[in-house]
Amino acid sequence: MMRPSVAVFTTGLMAFSLTTAQAADLSFVTPEGLFRLGTEGGDRQTLLPEGDRLVNALAWSRDGERLAVVQNYGDVYRLEPGGDAPQLVFTSDCQRPPTLDLAWQSGGDLVILQRCPSPIAGELGQVKLFLSPASGGLTPLDVAPATLESDMYLAPDGRQVAYVAGQHIFVAALDGSRPRRITQTPGTYGAAGSPLAWSPDGTRLAFYEGNYPFQRLNVVRIDGSDRRVLTPAPNFQIYRSRVLWSPDGRYIAFFQPVNPPFSNQEVVALVNVNTAETQVLTRPGFYDALSWAPNSQQLVLASGAQTGAQILFRLDLVDQEFTPLTTQPLQNILDSQWSSTGDWIAFTATPPDDALGTLVLHQVRPDGTDLRSLTRIDEYVYPFAWVPVSLAPGTQGLSEAP
Repeated sequence: MMRPSVAVFTTGLMAFSLTTAQAADLSFVTPEGLFRLGTEGGDRQTLLPEGDRLVNALAWSRDGERLAVVQNYGDVYRLEPGGDAPQLVFTSDCQRPPTLDLAWQSGGDLVILQRCPSPIAGELGQVKLFLSPASGGLTPLDVAPATLESDMYLAPDGRQVAYVAGQHIFVAALDGSRPRRITQTPGTYGAAGSPLAWSPDGTRLAFYEGNYPFQRLNVVRIDGSDRRVLTPAPNFQIYRSRVLWSPDGRYIAFFQPVNPPFSNQEVVALVNVNTAETQVLTRPGFYDALSWAPNSQQLVLASGAQTGAQILFRLDLVDQEFTPLTTQPLQNILDSQWSSTGDWIAFTATPPDDALGTLVLHQVRPDGTDLRSLTRIDEYVYPFAWVPVSLAPGTQGLSEAP
């Protein structure tokens, strides 16, 4: 693969690069700063230097030209091509460190979702939305009622938000139009932090309904039509309520408990959104780092004795074969990410003999070749994110499973 041509904008505070060719780069944070690195090697590019402010989250625009970062939990900075310095656009007003989600809209507007912790354990704290326009300034967005029964969940394009209020699910556009109620009957839709998971194209929501842990997986279109129960068994239980849509929107992968409450093992299961056909993909065990390939034909997952000793695998959904991606058991394989081109997988893990729990960034090919460490054992990587690559219309990474 050819290295991309890069235009570098440099000041005394930062260097921000704009990729102009189709090749995957990684961005990642260590105590020494925020960096960008090409998958074919080369020197790191410093996007933010070492400082006394922790970087907690990264959010790239879909075209890979803009980057937003959360620092010290409550401050949001924008990094723009050609900018003189990172621009502070938001500072939290929470009394305690908040949780912030970021979503880029087309045109360069940035949506900031702030969650202030509740002083009462187990209760939902205050949730607010803000818009940082490309033209500058900050605008509060008043789109939800004062009393929420769930978190708020941003659509992939950053233009809508879903939430539960009054025992119903609502979808609200961020343009100030009237929220739409998309459930016909009241229900328990947000128990135990159950998510409202947007499909990749933003046309449907997946959600759990019922009293925890007896919650059934549902899907509905955001106009309220075509609601279906995907796991209809009355005794269906869920402990980890994570919902992972395939990029093509045809399947949902999830963790299903085995023989609860007598076992804490799980299986990775797959449900067809259109037919509700469910398939168990793994034997009972302990799994983490689940992620989809861009072509929706493969999954990556970590398997092993909980987080203490895990192997990273690629599962081909066509031939049902597992391919090991790591050569020895590693600790804390909690996150894996495919590049948008589908030819690399990045993950963080702790070496087996490291008692300090240092997270080292790795990359590997989907066939298990070219496994390499990208950071040193004395660095701690968190967070990391692929820099998006714009693909030709109609393509989604690999064209077929290897």
